[in-house]
Amino acid sequence: MTFSRARLLLFALLTEGVVCALALLLAAWLQIDLDITPRHAGRELIIALLATTPLVVLFLAAMSDLGDRVGVLTNLKRLMRHDIRRVFMQAKFVDLFVISLTAGVAEEMLFRGVLQSQLGLLPASILFGLVHFVTPAYAIVATIMGFYLGLVFSIFDSLFAVVLVHTLYDLVALAYIRYVQP
Repeated sequence: MTFSRARLLLFALLTEGVVCALALLLAAWLQIDLDITPRHAGRELIIALLATTPLVVLFLAAMSDLGDRVGVLTNLKRLMRHDIRRVFMQAKFVDLFVISLTAGVAEEMLFRGVLQSQLGLLPASILFGLVHFVTPAYAIVATIMGFYLGLVFSIFDSLFAVVLVHTLYDLVALAYIRYVQP
């Protein structure tokens, strides 16, 4: 199924808007400060760039011929090449940026800022994986990704840094799927 640019952006903004509203409502109810502004912008930018690098390397490895040698990755690669690429076929780079940024902000506010602070790293990671359930393998990968993002948040105590990691990873992955992959 191919989405028009307007329909894709509308869907993404509505979905992430609901996630953001839920995060803000829960944060207000639980009296959690969801400040995503950087405290040390340079430091947090470096952290985000360094933390994004292994995710991008693993993604590119999974999308390469190496991904064909691992059964689970073969199915994920097929999902990316056919189904996900089809959704983003009409998208421009600016659309991918907006989608990545809104997902990074909304999802990290909810999963790291609210849920991880209340439930802990593992439950928040599992919930992150379940919300991203496209296939069982995709949910497992998303759970691992949620755990990684949660570790970055726990270690560096920066919602801004983890929002950047999520945004940068999504942007690279979507741009690769849309423009690079055969």
